[in-house]
Amino acid sequence: MNITKTDLDALNAILNVKIEKADYEEKVEKAMKDLRKKASIKGFRPGMVPAGLVKKMYGKNVLIDEVNKILSDSLWNYVVENKVSILGEPLATENNLDKIDLDSEPTFEFTFEIGLSPEIDITIDKKVKLPLYSLSVDKESIDNFKTYYTRNYGSYMPTDQSEEKSMLKGRMAQLNDDGKETEDGIVNEESKMLVSVIKDEEIKKQFIGLTVNQYVSFDIKKAFPNDDEIAGLLNQKKQDLVLTTNNFGFTVKEVTSFVDAEINQELWDKIYGKDVVTSEEQFLEKITTEISESYKAESEYKLKADIRSQLMAQATFELPNDFLKKWLKKTSEKELTDEVLEKEYPAFQEDIKWQLVKEKFIKENDLKISEEEVTELAKQVAMAQFRQYGMNNVPEEYLDEMAKRILSNEKEKKRIEEKKVEDKVLEFVKESINLEIKEITPEEFRKL
Repeated sequence: MNITKTDLDALNAILNVKIEKADYEEKVEKAMKDLRKKASIKGFRPGMVPAGLVKKMYGKNVLIDEVNKILSDSLWNYVVENKVSILGEPLATENNLDKIDLDSEPTFEFTFEIGLSPEIDITIDKKVKLPLYSLSVDKESIDNFKTYYTRNYGSYMPTDQSEEKSMLKGRMAQLNDDGKETEDGIVNEESKMLVSVIKDEEIKKQFIGLTVNQYVSFDIKKAFPNDDEIAGLLNQKKQDLVLTTNNFGFTVKEVTSFVDAEINQELWDKIYGKDVVTSEEQFLEKITTEISESYKAESEYKLKADIRSQLMAQATFELPNDFLKKWLKKTSEKELTDEVLEKEYPAFQEDIKWQLVKEKFIKENDLKISEEEVTELAKQVAMAQFRQYGMNNVPEEYLDEMAKRILSNEKEKKRIEEKKVEDKVLEFVKESINLEIKEITPEEFRKL
């Protein structure tokens, strides 16, 4: 096996690979013997097919398969053993497969183009100063949090008359031009409608001030231009929805209006668990703590974004762009036109640079992640999902189970591992630079 590397410049090189008889002879012979044992050819018992016949029928294919295996293994072994830091994968540019006689035990020659990782020079020390924002918890923030909880745990209650925030339940039926129900027309006896989402203002007015058993006829397409909404109102599948007329009648069966939850023990128990909070003073303390933790998380997120910007500002190194564009076109699952490639390449280039910057810090500072850290981050992801549904008091065993489910998906596991690695790098840089604490109001922070 003979592999030589020729540098074209600091970022591009050529690998020439020569595979001779001595490299593949033993492997080919073994593969042919194994094939002879399994070969099933009419007129011969299994395992008794003449070796010459097997070679004549399958020899060329076996030779090429074994050479390709050797080529793949030897290429990557060379890259690893010689510490050649490459981007993407080697791209084959030349071979002599079509020019040689496979029956003559030839020497195979291959040429590959490779893109090399650049030298990265980034300095991070206490001379680098970045702001760490400290947000104050003001009355407006507390009031907003209270409103969030009372609305999140509110409910629809029966009312006598509809208003804009009401939910109407009733019978929806398709009408003829003369205002009578169509034969075999669409009817939904249990239609539900939020008055506030009606798009046409004149039609919306028709649905305000209604009581049980009152009737309204209207143009459903004007009221709800979106077919998804219409399909939901009529309990139909969107793909099956065919309207022979847009005229519909609605008979009110029930009127309910949304009412915010009251601030009392029942609400506190729903939010935090039974008797964890038993007074308005404790509720205020809890809210203040939650806001502080939320602000701290937002401040950390902003800091990490600033750290990344700081690092990327120093990432002035060049990439083997021509090679990477070729590699992207060759490995793309879908056809990639030159126009699309040129449009999307800057974002790809930014991602590659950020990946290289992270790898520099990981390698130089021996930064590693543990299974426990990955599991803990998966639990945080799970908790965030529960919170989206208003569940803030989730038992630990539920989080453990959800984390296991998330990590059982290889794609999700890889995403979480990459996130944890990035967090490690950013945390390392954070400890290495000079942070300036800056007091700021939530409003000022939002503008940033």
